[in-house]
Amino acid sequence: MGEARKLAEKMCEYYGARAPWHDCYMGYTGNAALEELLAPIVAVVEELLSGRDVLEVACGTGNWTEVLAKRAASVLATDVNESTLRRAEAKDRPVGAVNFQAADAYTLEGVRGGFTGAFASDWWSHVPRSLLPPFLDSLHERLEEGARVVFLDMLPSDHPDLTPYRQDDEGNAICRRTLPDGRVFDVVKNFPRERDVLESVTGRGEGAEYHEWRELRRWLVTYTVSNTPRS
Repeated sequence: MGEARKLAEKMCEYYGARAPWHDCYMGYTGNAALEELLAPIVAVVEELLSGRDVLEVACGTGNWTEVLAKRAASVLATDVNESTLRRAEAKDRPVGAVNFQAADAYTLEGVRGGFTGAFASDWWSHVPRSLLPPFLDSLHERLEEGARVVFLDMLPSDHPDLTPYRQDDEGNAICRRTLPDGRVFDVVKNFPRERDVLESVTGRGEGAEYHEWRELRRWLVTYTVSNTPRS
């Protein structure tokens, strides 16, 4: 797991460095056409987490935090990078609906428990395979029975940033990314199959549902946390 953790640390470094350009990369800079395209996914996320106290993992620059804040009872948005949290905090949102906290997504050390919802966008694909189970364990320790969990992520694409150039020993797909300032980073970008995703949450909850929006290159999995021991 040592090599996986090194990859995870490098990705944290990458996204901290990428913060000034992140929204532009993702097309989140006043792109009305993109907002219209994402509307069906936004509606699903809002409905699933409406009225819940939501723990958002790896919130980045806070674009999905704004979505969550509209319908959730409360949101604690977490990220390991202060550079991204500062940008997230600067965005519009209902007063008092969102709090921010610096936290390592893999351990969530220092994050309180008692949440009735959890959300992460474009995070699952960056988690090295061997770190996925302990990440889910840490997340579930902070969730109440009956909490609704939602993960949203990407389907494969031929975009250069999403095209792996190698695979490591545990099967992680590694992409190479270059920032505008010339710095180069290796980034884990896995594209799990529906079966892989559902197997990963088996025994952690009930009623798992998987959805795809192929035209938007997005998948979503949602389930309800139960205290049933994993088999």
